[in-house]
Amino acid sequence: MPSSTPKSKPKASEVAADTRRNYIPLIRNTYAHIYKTYSHLFPQPLTDLQLHGLGRPYERMPTFYVKSGDPVMMAVEWATHLQSQYGEAAPVPFICSANDKRPGGDWETGVSGCEERLCRRSTLSATLATPAPESGYQTNYPIPIEGGILSEDVVVFRGPHDRYDKLPPQAWGVLPVCSVPPVRWPKLTPSGTQYSFAEERAMVKNKLHAALRICVYHGYTNLVVGDFGLGNGYRNPPQAMAELWREGLLWDADLRGRIQAVAFVFEDPSQSTTRLIRDALSKKKATTATTTTKHSSGAGAGGHEKSRGVAGVPAKTTGYGSLSSPASSSSSSPASVSPFSAALPHDSGSASTDMDIFKFVFSKEEINRTLTQPDPRYRLDSLMSPM
Repeated sequence: MPSSTPKSKPKASEVAADTRRNYIPLIRNTYAHIYKTYSHLFPQPLTDLQLHGLGRPYERMPTFYVKSGDPVMMAVEWATHLQSQYGEAAPVPFICSANDKRPGGDWETGVSGCEERLCRRSTLSATLATPAPESGYQTNYPIPIEGGILSEDVVVFRGPHDRYDKLPPQAWGVLPVCSVPPVRWPKLTPSGTQYSFAEERAMVKNKLHAALRICVYHGYTNLVVGDFGLGNGYRNPPQAMAELWREGLLWDADLRGRIQAVAFVFEDPSQSTTRLIRDALSKKKATTATTTTKHSSGAGAGGHEKSRGVAGVPAKTTGYGSLSSPASSSSSSPASVSPFSAALPHDSGSASTDMDIFKFVFSKEEINRTLTQPDPRYRLDSLMSPM
């Protein structure tokens, strides 16, 4: 493999080849007695994983952080801090967007998705491809629609994708990774801010709850989430996505009292899925207008065709930091807007970044507003004050 100069960045395909040929065999052959080199598939975690036998150690609602940086090393460093503080291992899982068809997606090429980048710098592709011996599964793929995979010991031996620096063995990080496939390019309302169909919104919600349930079932109480379902690869509306996370973390009766803190960590603070969605909508509108004009000009010759409506799409994300302070399928059924939804305070048509949107949704003011605004979807007797 060609050596890279201090100012150069190695090619993604070269890093992937080095991982596949050297690092993964090394860790499998030398460290398998320390690290689990396999993963567990959960086809239906919402129904199969029962939490009633677990305790509820936290009387207050979770603490929320919104940071920029590398979510992987954030999880590793957070776990190290917790272990030094409490004297026992306290792994912090990373909830990662996953390809539902194959382990790591196209990680051996130049694809720049979150899962692909992590696979190039860790053993994730190998653990995903290897079902747990006791599972009875020959393969973990395809991942069911509301399923997920937990890799308990993913070994990280390179730094972030901006350089993929090799780490010495004593600096390797180990973390659990919960891999769940997000909904990709959902149908959106004309504004691009909400899901068009209630069924698709419910599917997104179930995926988020599935990831949370897998983590809680395995005893993880502090979690890191990256730009799950955001960016050009997925285009879920960021505010709707943030509100669905908030809804599950505050109001899910099974999860309540079982999660201590959640950090939403964005690698690219300038990413704006909102802008990506608006750009896609504008292009589709322009294409539709051009097609309509052509059909109109040809109508005299008998050419006429109904113009077809087009659905929208979403955009954006961000980065890393310390945890010192909390963050300030088609159907005719329309998607319901969360009763907790609120407009961004400075939303005057500009495309906010994903990170800014999450900071707003998880700010103390928005959390307090949400908690004092009863949700008609839940019975009063199912609620416990998170405070």
